[in-house]
Amino acid sequence: MSQERCHFHCTDGLDVVFDLRGRTVAEHDLRPVCESVAAELMQGCAAMVDWSAWIVDVHDSYGQHVMTFGFDEIANEVGVLPALAA
Repeated sequence: MSQERCHFHCTDGLDVVFDLRGRTVAEHDLRPVCESVAAELMQGCAAMVDWSAWIVDVHDSYGQHVMTFGFDEIANEVGVLPALAA
């Protein structure tokens, strides 16, 4: 995968935020984009949310799973504890 359109869906297994537009990214940029997607959702949410079970689930334009990234991997970096809302 050099540059491909990927969709960065976020879910905790119950609730989901779908990325309907997707983004064109290079393989080496997948993790930074996942971090950005997770940070934007955590920081933009006004409600109290337990982020500990949330993931970014990345799929290519064919719907094939590419990778999974846990919000807890960056929660402390963006100033949000994994189990608390911003």
